[in-house]
Amino acid sequence: MEMFDIVLFIPLFFLVSTFLAFTIRKRIIEKIMFVEIDENLKDLIAWDFFYNIFKMERSAKPIYYTEFFLLILNTIYILFAGYKEYLKEIEFIKEFPDFPMSPISSVLIKFAIPITIWFVILLLLLFALIMKKKENKRISEMLDNLEKSKLLNYAKEDFINSDRIIGTGMAIQSDIKLGDKFLFSIYPAYIIPYSWIDNIKIDEICGRGGRRIYLDFTLKESDESIKIFFAKEDVAEKIKDFSLKTKAKNNREKIFKN
Repeated sequence: MEMFDIVLFIPLFFLVSTFLAFTIRKRIIEKIMFVEIDENLKDLIAWDFFYNIFKMERSAKPIYYTEFFLLILNTIYILFAGYKEYLKEIEFIKEFPDFPMSPISSVLIKFAIPITIWFVILLLLLFALIMKKKENKRISEMLDNLEKSKLLNYAKEDFINSDRIIGTGMAIQSDIKLGDKFLFSIYPAYIIPYSWIDNIKIDEICGRGGRRIYLDFTLKESDESIKIFFAKEDVAEKIKDFSLKTKAKNNREKIFKN
């Protein structure tokens, strides 16, 4: 395989590997949604149960492994193929000493694409590790708040028993599970009690990537809003209607019980 073919193969392999990683990640999230998980996990207390299925390492593991594998592979290729090319350039300079470009400059130009991809993968890996720490901290705080409100055990029961799953159509957003008392999202990880909902509005973000629809949840128990993205507005509208109707139904049942 010629040098030019190899250099072109690297970004193609990077794209294919990334696609496969996201496909595997999607399957992992689907298994969690349908509660196709180890029985030992189901037996954990509610806090540990949700932390284990929500933590970023679980759903993002294929992406981490892919990025790490590509980084190692690209490093080996740059070192060995680059050194081999450098030796060729040295021989060329010996034969043509008046050639204006140095061997190192020539090698860097030829390996510009692999080196650029190496830095991109490294930055993505570092970003993923930083986000993992930040997101896992947020998940812990969310679970602590639900546990303090004595809702976490009910949430676990609702998650396991519910089979209402709605696709969002977004790569950055997992599908939504609609329980009888809670709304669940695996990535980003959210447990939203319908009773905590103060308001829901449909909004959109317009940018280079096109138009993105999202539901903006305002909660009574939090100053921060929660945004859940959708590819289609009618799906977002159905989730909004279901959430508000279920909230009203739960409130009526609570009044009758009292």
